[in-house]
Amino acid sequence: MMASLLGSKYCIDGLRSDVSDLQSAVVDVLSRVGPSASFRSWKYPDEMSTDVRIAELLETHVYSEDEEERQIAHIVLMELVIDRYRVTLHLWQLS
Repeated sequence: MMASLLGSKYCIDGLRSDVSDLQSAVVDVLSRVGPSASFRSWKYPDEMSTDVRIAELLETHVYSEDEEERQIAHIVLMELVIDRYRVTLHLWQLS
């Protein structure tokens, strides 16, 4: 059942929306605690969490007619949800 959802348009659209919503929460909390509250990204450990270019990643990882590209987009977006959720939780602890 879950394998049939991998790469579905509805899942990809939903994940993109979730990443966008979580990023908005990150920006909101950062405006209160300040940019010095940054730490390493879970998805991109070589980057600070505030330096991850979410808008660019959302433009790149979209629904595609190519099945492999859809599956990659789905997985990357799910990882971005985890990354942004983690950032949000850490920042809320500081606020």
